Order: sequence, then C-alpha cells, then structure tokens
Amino acid sequence: MDTTLKRILAAAGRERRGRPVLILLLGAFLIASCFVLYRKRSMESFFLSGMCISLMLEFCGILIFVAKKGGYSREMLEFLFVSMELKTKIQYLVIPLNVIGYMIALGRYLFPFFLLQIAMRYSMISVIRREPLIKKLTLVLPLASLVIYYPGIYKTITLHNPKLQDLLSEFSYFWILVYISIALILLIHEYFSITMVFFRRQFSLIVVCMIAISGLYLLYCGQDPGQVYRFYNAAYKWRRGIGYLQHVWDIKAYYFLMFANIVCGILGFISLLRYTQENYANDMEEVVLERKYNTARVGTLVFVHSTKNQLLANRVIFKRLGGMDMSRENDIRKMKEYISVLEDINESLLERMEELYRSVKSNSIFMVVCRMEEIVANALERFHKKCPDVSVEVRLDSDAAVLADKAHLCEAIYNLLVNAQDAVEAADRGEEGKISLLSHDERLYTVIEIKDNGVGIPKATMKKIFEPFYTSKNRNHNWGMGLYYVRAIVKGHLGSIRVESKEGKGSSFYILLPKYMSA
Repeated sequence: MDTTLKRILAAAGRERRGRPVLILLLGAFLIASCFVLYRKRSMESFFLSGMCISLMLEFCGILIFVAKKGGYSREMLEFLFVSMELKTKIQYLVIPLNVIGYMIALGRYLFPFFLLQIAMRYSMISVIRREPLIKKLTLVLPLASLVIYYPGIYKTITLHNPKLQDLLSEFSYFWILVYISIALILLIHEYFSITMVFFRRQFSLIVVCMIAISGLYLLYCGQDPGQVYRFYNAAYKWRRGIGYLQHVWDIKAYYFLMFANIVCGILGFISLLRYTQENYANDMEEVVLERKYNTARVGTLVFVHSTKNQLLANRVIFKRLGGMDMSRENDIRKMKEYISVLEDINESLLERMEELYRSVKSNSIFMVVCRMEEIVANALERFHKKCPDVSVEVRLDSDAAVLADKAHLCEAIYNLLVNAQDAVEAADRGEEGKISLLSHDERLYTVIEIKDNGVGIPKATMKKIFEPFYTSKNRNHNWGMGLYYVRAIVKGHLGSIRVESKEGKGSSFYILLPKYMSA
C-alpha cells in the first residue's frame, strides 16, 4: 500500500515538475506584440507581431503533430503539453497532415525574415539604410521555401528523389541560421555603437527581447515540414529537431530543455513588456498633457485678451499723467518716480503676456536646413544678454545639419539654459556651478543636451514639469509655461524631449530631432 502510494505521489510530482509555462509564455508574447502594434503602428511593431505569430504557428504545428503521432515518453509529453488532458484533446482534432506541415512551414520560414527585417530597420549601417533593394531581397529565400514546401509541390518534386529531400532540408536549415546570425549581429553591433546611456538603455530592451525570442525559435526550428508530409515514408531518417522520431531522451535533457525554454521566454516577455509599458506611458503622458493644455487654453486666451486691453489703456493714462503740471515740485518728483515704476511694471506685464500668448496660440513653424553651430550660437547670444557673467560649456559632436525653424528652436534652447541657470543658483553652487550645451549624433536622431549640476528634480514632480501653468518657482515671476512651450516647439519639429534628473545632483534635458539626411 505504501509502495503504491509513493509511486502515485512520485508520478504526480513528475507531472507537476514537467508542466512548463511555455504555451502561456508564447500566448503572452502574442498578446504583448499585438498590444504594441495597437499602441504604436509602425513597421517595427508589425514585424515584431509577425515574429510572435510565426513562433506560435510553428510551435502549435509541432504540438499537434506530436499529439497525433504518439510514441513518446511521458516526460516528453508532460514537457510539451500543459496537461495530458490537453494532449488528448489535441490528438483527436480533425486536422490533415498537410495543414499541420504547412503551419510549421509558415512559422519556420517567416520568423527569420521578420527578425532580419527588424534588425535592418534598427541598423544605422549606411548601405542597409540607403539601399531598399537589400531588404526586398531578404524575402526571396523565405518565399521560395514556402512555395517549395507547399504540400502538393513538395510531394511532387521529392517523390522519387530522396537526395533532393535531403538537400532541401539541409539548405533551408542553413539559410535560417544565416538569417538569424546576421540579424543578431546587426542588433548587437547597433547596441555597442550607441554612446548615450539614455538610448543604450532603451535599445537594450529590444536586443534582449530579440535574442530571447530567437532562442526559443532555435530550440524548435530544426524540424523540417517534410517530415510531416512524408510521415509514412521510412526511406529517410531525420536527424534534427525535437519530438519527431528521436529516441527517448534522458530526463536531465528534458529538464535542461525546459529550463532553456523558461529562461528565454521570461527574458523575452519581460523585455517586451517593459518596452510596451514605456511606449504606452509616453503615449498616455502626451494625451494627458494635451487634455490639460486644451482645458486651460480657452480660458487663457480670454484672460490674455482682456488683460492686455486693460494694460494698453493704462499705458495711455500713464502718458497723460506724465504730462501733468503739478504745483509742488516734491510731489512732481515723486509722481514721476511712481509713473516710472508703474511703466516698468506695465511693460513687464505686457512682455509676459506676449510670452504667454505665444505659448498658447497656434504658431506656424517653417523648417529649413540649419547648421547646429548656428543654432547654438544664436541661443547662447540671447542667453548671455540675460546672464552675461555665466559661462556655458559647449561641446558639439559635429556641425550637423538639422531641419528646423531657427528662431523657435533657439528660443527652446534659450529657455532650457535659463532653467539650468536657475537650478544652479538654487543649489548655491557658486564657482562650481556648471551648465553644458552638448550635441550628439545618435542613430536616427540629432540630440541637443542641456545639462546642469543644480538642485535636480524630485521624482514626485518629474512628470508634472511639462504641464501648462505648473511651476515650482515664485509665481509672481513665472507663469509655468516655459517647459510646455519648449515641448510644443520640439513637437512642432517632429521631435521629442526627454529629461533625466537626480535630486541634489542636477538634470539633463534632451531635445531629440529627426536626423536630416541630404539626398
């Protein structure tokens, strides 16, 4: 009795240990990739979804074939299926071998194509970017393989030619490995070519995701669809792949394979999830800012219009007061002093109203080709008029050409420089205070960085700094529209703005402009 009970418990333990989460991981990949495609409709997202769908097709085809074929150890079946009940249900599905085989073929030959397309789109190698024919040529081998491995065609050309069957199997496996190798080399090369930490950290999620998903694919891509088509033909012994006609493996091999699947799956899914979350968070932040801005915009325009009219009327009154003839000389002197002060206040308010009005009205941006040195020089000239004694470290990677509205872009840089100086003064750095204006050539972007060693930005307020009318400064001297205005200008240049900051150590604002490439 005790012996029987121990056997039952041991079998149950083996079953629990053997139940992998591979199917769930593949399903999670598919859902996440479709979500990325929904949130960010780009070719990269399309190819990523294609990779996940291809992997799902291939693995499902293998599972169905294994379930129908039978003849495997219990450990193997427990490894491949979530439960033996699921295996039994799949086994009795009415699906012809031709359909199963071509399902495997679709997944097997489309995956490396999608992966290579993603790698080439991310690569900054000039030959790849300037020659679209190279990307089109990568479709030749996958398309030819799908045509050749169409059930009717494959059976016809290999019926009396076993050597051709061997040749097709070896050659298809060879070009698959070449495609995967080239794609991963391009991605890794691109990763190490990135010099800025901000971009490298973001790109690392893509690289890890691609490597992990490719690892899952490589575990199963050795299976040739011809084995399914020629299932009843014993003339050929298949030497590659998992779960077709191999001998029973040692249990350690199953556990190692399960470990490799889970590691690749978890790494890929976590990277894809983080990539999705970052894109989703950025998109949602844009939507929230737009809503807040549109809510404030109508009231702001009315406020600016009415206040500006009142101030203009005050200007006329001031002029009349200035022409009055007072009998007492002392009162005349004081009156003139008051008038002078009021005029200064009035002019200051008018200037700030104009600034606020510019930030909320619809500005037209006319972009032309400008040199980076010219834009930086103009922004620094304006900054030094306000802060003549403040030095700014300037370091440009190159005098790159950018497509920009020079006046607006200079104004954005000027505003960031003023904010940097305010942060340095608030930190009371003294002679150790430092402001830097840098430029970087990074992949698809020309990056302008404004860096300081000021007070930094608390994490709690990091997401609020671009909101309209938000400010941590004295509201009597600040409208809280500066950073929102900068963001609006950068967005008008088809770019984006990012910020990294450590409280007490300083901040870096990055203006990311699409790289200009002359024809």
